[in-house]
Amino acid sequence: MPIKNPLPRSTSISAAFWACLRCASAMIGLAAMDPALAETAANAAMAKQEGSRTIRVLPLGDSITQGGRSDRPEYTYRYPLYFMLKDAGYDVDFIGSQHAGLEESATWPDRNGVAFDPDHEGHYGWTTAEVRNHLQEWLSKYPAPPDIALIDLGSNDQEADSYQTAIVEPLKDIVAMLREKNPNVVVLLGHILANGRKARSIRPLLEQVARETRTPVSPVETVLHYKNWHERPGLPYSDTFDWAHPNPSGQRKMADNYFAAMRPYLDRLQSGEVGVAHRAQSE
Repeated sequence: MPIKNPLPRSTSISAAFWACLRCASAMIGLAAMDPALAETAANAAMAKQEGSRTIRVLPLGDSITQGGRSDRPEYTYRYPLYFMLKDAGYDVDFIGSQHAGLEESATWPDRNGVAFDPDHEGHYGWTTAEVRNHLQEWLSKYPAPPDIALIDLGSNDQEADSYQTAIVEPLKDIVAMLREKNPNVVVLLGHILANGRKARSIRPLLEQVARETRTPVSPVETVLHYKNWHERPGLPYSDTFDWAHPNPSGQRKMADNYFAAMRPYLDRLQSGEVGVAHRAQSE
């Protein structure tokens, strides 16, 4: 039952206070399912009462970001992540020059009457350097720069002769380009999903990139997608269609990981605070 204000209009208790109480009442059902998510949603709702802004999120990567084969539900992590953020009360806008998957006939369904935001910067089969080489052009065409960049690259560089040239240097360039547009951008580097020898050898390089590029006002953090990841297809608990591309189980795992990595920054970004992202991580 909705909470009603029993006091007369002249009371000193603000309307914003009662709005927050009504919002808290709405969170009861959500808390029964996931108390942590309910707390996040309540915080986001309070930020909205105090004045908020849209959080711009750039999904940047290769096929694991783009998805969109029509013969299977290749929705990518973007689909569950978008609705996680919406359910938690955040006003988010996915941005990018791309709006479709690999195949134009592939579709992303609405959920409970809410449309999915299809914008992204995923490019099927592209290497880290190829994405780097086009990023300046893409950034110049966005209506506004990203607040958070979700970077998932490197899978198509595993056969490269030099990971330093193929992955490390392009990633550092990508971070620098993002900061040219937004000095306070939050960068989340997703680790390669696979658990093979080559993927394992790339992991310390990604950690190196994060250490060497993070700043007090623009954090760069890694997201450990490979943990609890089962890439062998055909098994009941598999996370991929074909060893590489996440199925709905894998898509959900990736979304969970990205959402957890984003949470320390979301409330401050939505409230409009600038240059406080690193403090959010340390609190």
